[in-house]
Amino acid sequence: MTEKYAMVIAFTALLIYLAYRSYRRVTSYQDYNLAGRKTGFPALVATLGAAEFNTATLIGGASVAYLYGTVGLWYTSFIFVFVFGIYAWTVAKPYRRLEISTIAEFFERRFHGRLSETTRALASVVTLTFTWIAPATYLAGLSVVASVLLGVDPLTTVIVITLVCLVLALAGGFMTAISFDVVAYVMILIFIPVMFFIGYFNAGGFGELSGVFEPKYLSFKPIWDLENYGFAAILTWCFQNIMLYVAAPWYGQRIFSARNERIAKRAMLANTVLIVVLYGLVALTTMFSRVLMPDLDEAEEALPRLVLEYTPPIIQGLLLVTLLLVGISTMVAIWNSAVSIVVNDLFKRYVFRNRGDRFYVMSSRLVFLVLGASTLIFALSFVGNILLVLTYVSVFTALLAFPILAGLYWKRFTTAAALSSLSVGVVYVVVALLGDFAYHLVSPVGIALSAVVGTVVTLVQTAGNKEPIDPRVEEFFATAHGKTTAHGEKGRHEHAEV
Repeated sequence: MTEKYAMVIAFTALLIYLAYRSYRRVTSYQDYNLAGRKTGFPALVATLGAAEFNTATLIGGASVAYLYGTVGLWYTSFIFVFVFGIYAWTVAKPYRRLEISTIAEFFERRFHGRLSETTRALASVVTLTFTWIAPATYLAGLSVVASVLLGVDPLTTVIVITLVCLVLALAGGFMTAISFDVVAYVMILIFIPVMFFIGYFNAGGFGELSGVFEPKYLSFKPIWDLENYGFAAILTWCFQNIMLYVAAPWYGQRIFSARNERIAKRAMLANTVLIVVLYGLVALTTMFSRVLMPDLDEAEEALPRLVLEYTPPIIQGLLLVTLLLVGISTMVAIWNSAVSIVVNDLFKRYVFRNRGDRFYVMSSRLVFLVLGASTLIFALSFVGNILLVLTYVSVFTALLAFPILAGLYWKRFTTAAALSSLSVGVVYVVVALLGDFAYHLVSPVGIALSAVVGTVVTLVQTAGNKEPIDPRVEEFFATAHGKTTAHGEKGRHEHAEV
């Protein structure tokens, strides 16, 4: 146990150093908010990967593999081929070319007229919902790790980690988040394969899985009749994540910070491959833990207990540090997105206009404090239901995807259509969640209604309309897609490729 505490202390000292270095490098609000838009390819791949590789999916998703074998591979790994692949080919380059700071600013740039401010405000509220609640699920995952590997009770864990994360995040904002992500990702790339081989060799290889799993849980054939994780739920989870990540403010913030659009797209493609492989190794490792520990009371403890009972103290310490880094880096990342939304979309837009950089940096730090307190309260109620909570809080953000994609690829798509689309989706999802609808009837139906309403409103508004496209929309498209305008000018935010 002494070795573990020593490594945790050493790792905390490293994070303090990185936070202090980030603090010294911050010279403007853009540095604090977007790392000066100078993130290169290696750092961007690392921060994208570390932002996704979180303890909520790692602990919650791994529990699915412990219970249902290859169902967990579908749920936590294979779906990301589509999730991140679609992101890379649809929005990565346009987002960076637009030089926006939040998803709501996308709505501001694309949609105009008397309903534009309402549309932008609703987008701000929707994105803030997820970023405000989601960190608590990651903190809940960390409490499981610490209680198993260090014997620390969940209340102490969430208090200590929240305070540490707050102090560190306050220093350098998004620069701190990227620094943490790079360290976390290096550890992930090293120790996830290590965990896989520990599980593989101690369990005796793949052949032993048939002793603890029914044949259907060792096949990749879809299983439809599981209560929470049947194939309908997997397809729903995949579809919801595709939509969610298109609108995800924490991923958007990373893409917005890229040095240029070419780096943004390539980093996302690299992230697609790496996340699928890494989550696949995690799911397989958890399946091996079922061989070694077939009667766990809590499936969410499978991964940390494998580390505790089948690795020497030094490896335990390093793996503990890796798991803690995964959770902390993701928490800081999502916190930064929430703070960015509050300051950019609410304070700068409506409350404190035209203030200096110093004012907005200080405002960001105050929002961090409020956010940390709420995260602490939420986290204590999420233990035991981490993945389900994360699933349901992501539904609302996914509703932004259709207006974003239609806005990017359909010039005639109107502001009224975007607002109607989003409003109908939000109302339906609220009713569905309160009415306890089946999971596959929540997000897919909400997004389908959103798409139908948005399409119908646009077609009705533009029927017989022979007027030319609004010049502001033409300029938006020229900028987002790197093309020339009707006047032969390049989009004003296009960047040279490096």
